Amino acid sequence: MMALFKPLFRQSFQSSGIYLLIIALCLAISATTALKFSNDQIKHAVELQAAKMLGADLVLSDNEPIAKSWKDQAKKIGLTSSEVTMFGSMAHTQNQFVMVNVKAIDSAFPLRGELKIDPGLKQIQSGEVWLSQRAMDLLGAKIGESVQIADGTFKVSGLVKYDSNQEIGFSSFSPTVIISSRDIAKTNAIQVGSRIEYRYLMSGQSKQIENFKQIFKQYQAQEKAKNPSNAQQATANSAPADQGEVSSLVKLRDAGDANTRLMKPIENLDLFLQLANILTILLCGLAIALTSQRYVQQNQDHIALMRCLGATKAQIFKAFLLIFVVVMFIAMIIGSAVGVVLGYALLQLMLGLINHLELQFSILDMILGPLPIAIFTSAIVLLGFVYPSLSSLLNTPPVRVIREQEKKSSSLIFMLSVGVLSLFVFSAVLTQNLQLTSIVIGAVLLLCGLLYSLVWSLLKAIKAFKNQFSSFVRIPSHTALQVTALALGLSLITVLAVLRTDLLERWQQQLPEGTPNQFVYGLPPFELEHFKQTLSENHWKSTPLYPNIRGRLIAKNGQAFTADQIEKNNALKRELNLTEASHYPDDNKIIAGKSGLAHIGEVSVESKLAEELGIKVGDQLTFSLPEGQIIGKVINLRTVEWQSFSPNFFFIFAPNSMDKNAGSYLGSFYVPPQDKSKLVSVVQQFPNTVLIDVSLILGEISRLINVLVQIVTILAILVCLSGFLVLIACINLLMDERKREVALLRSFGSSKAKLKNLMSFEIGFIGFLAGIVSCFFAEVMSAIVSYKMELLIQVHWQIWLILPIVMTVLCMLIGRYRLSYLCDIAPLQSLREFNQ
Repeated sequence: MMALFKPLFRQSFQSSGIYLLIIALCLAISATTALKFSNDQIKHAVELQAAKMLGADLVLSDNEPIAKSWKDQAKKIGLTSSEVTMFGSMAHTQNQFVMVNVKAIDSAFPLRGELKIDPGLKQIQSGEVWLSQRAMDLLGAKIGESVQIADGTFKVSGLVKYDSNQEIGFSSFSPTVIISSRDIAKTNAIQVGSRIEYRYLMSGQSKQIENFKQIFKQYQAQEKAKNPSNAQQATANSAPADQGEVSSLVKLRDAGDANTRLMKPIENLDLFLQLANILTILLCGLAIALTSQRYVQQNQDHIALMRCLGATKAQIFKAFLLIFVVVMFIAMIIGSAVGVVLGYALLQLMLGLINHLELQFSILDMILGPLPIAIFTSAIVLLGFVYPSLSSLLNTPPVRVIREQEKKSSSLIFMLSVGVLSLFVFSAVLTQNLQLTSIVIGAVLLLCGLLYSLVWSLLKAIKAFKNQFSSFVRIPSHTALQVTALALGLSLITVLAVLRTDLLERWQQQLPEGTPNQFVYGLPPFELEHFKQTLSENHWKSTPLYPNIRGRLIAKNGQAFTADQIEKNNALKRELNLTEASHYPDDNKIIAGKSGLAHIGEVSVESKLAEELGIKVGDQLTFSLPEGQIIGKVINLRTVEWQSFSPNFFFIFAPNSMDKNAGSYLGSFYVPPQDKSKLVSVVQQFPNTVLIDVSLILGEISRLINVLVQIVTILAILVCLSGFLVLIACINLLMDERKREVALLRSFGSSKAKLKNLMSFEIGFIGFLAGIVSCFFAEVMSAIVSYKMELLIQVHWQIWLILPIVMTVLCMLIGRYRLSYLCDIAPLQSLREFNQ
């Protein structure tokens, strides 16, 4: 075997094919390692960003003191902890009385995020109080003065300039003041029936967090098995805090539970990261497939010659297998080094470009994590594409190989099947998302088959016309394969760029300029006109003020909901906010039924709730209200954007269907930063109304979304750059089969100018077709992923203008550059060069 290995090894490294194969393998190892590692780090960093709004990674909460067993469990796992107590109380100075939300903290708070106090305080002392800006304005207090909170007197020692711990719930109904947890008893505010929340905050490593979550899930399962009614009560307790539901059952929340508006962007980012991994793998797999096939084709004459000289199939196969082991070893060394450097550079780039992002680089984590997987699966992909072709050559008579007779279709199908299967396994292992991997690769395969057939049919028709374009089509099946391969590479790059744009539009729509930053709740009907006048005088834009009437859904079409339905759906366990209006909120979309609410008693229902409860257009729904029952006829179903910062409702009745005076009004409005000082007088004018300031929450969400936008942009650029290099390599490989034609035409006396123009137009024509086909690829792929991300599916007309032109020019330039040197040398020398 060594007698064959040495000349084959020497011959292989004298040709360009082996170097291109090494480059493709290095790219696969380094790119996938760096992206997988950086993606894991990014996901962790984004989770930390979201955790800042919770003040911790996990929070146990209860309206009773947290059991010691939970604290012991957290310490046993190794979690860092902090305790916070939240309750409402009356704060007053000599002239002002204000209902405040008291946050009693210990010295460890916050475990995540920041708490900035002016003038630069770090720890709160017993007997001190820190006031939020609104609390200070309403109380008219200054630093150094005294404030009474219930029965306790406190000295104002600081102003809360920034608190990343922002949540939506009853705690945000009032201005916040912060005291030491040692002073809770001093206030004497906690009495029987008081609304109080005890929180046990925890932070730690991802494995520790998951461990505690698993323990809590086991606890929930045990509680449900012991007492199903308690489990039902726990489910009911997951309702928003403003519903007045009180339960003694402990709850566990993470960053997503603290603010559900963060979850969709984070989920979309996770999908985007996984998609970037899959597309990078496919791009690298395409490069490996093309370079490995080129290498095998370059050596087919050597294989035939060795067969003629008496070498056995086993000897030749072992010799080539040893060469591929050497190639893989070289690629592993270079790819690993480049992958580590690229991973480090990628994290440093993100740290430099993105503020507030916390990333950690560990070579050990990379070596023990994604690197071995990338090396192993790259070897599998190489073997998947090389083995079928090499086996086919070894089993083909030498005469047929030397004559370069066309391969059997069964051999090609076998090669593609093994190669694609290896790519699928590679993608599934790296992304750990079998569903997304199956959808993307399945869609790619289906599109490749359909578009290859379409291009082949088109090229056959062009060939049959016998016009000037017919000369550009040599063998329709081969040209169609080249077009499909080029289009696939280009579309994989385009999909990521297109999805980035769609994601940015979605996130920007979630928090557009002028998003309401103030909620009004509990506005009495007799103060409605006065409040509208106040908004108008200050030129503050607002959503409509909706009547808010509490009611419970109890029956459908005269039949009460079953106990099983009530247990499974939280909306049936509690009172809901009902309203009536002639117009829907701007982000609500009608998906079934009539759009208008024209008659008394007609009701519009949120579509997801309707699906869960089996509600259809035309059904009669019965509600229990304080003044009696009301029956509504379902007139339509609509989608609701719950992640928006505008009032939304499960049920909207037609005007005059309910007594507006039976409830209160709610809405939201936007106050510019320069007008924040005016809010104090507004709060004082409407003492019976709750005004909730969500500007800090909006600020935290905006910061996180800005981080996500920058992450997505950087990843899209990096994947597109690596994809562009792969695309250039693909085009270069397509030039090889035209070298012989240029050399032969040159020897027959064709002019240099004519040859250059002919090759430029031929390769440009292939590029133009590839550009058009890639648009189909990109549109279908982006539509599939957009559906998965719950984004609006749309046609991107820009790529239909850009891609065909760019690919035509790119292919013409590369084709002219790569083949022009053959036109400038003597015909005999060009033929000799081709045969080397």
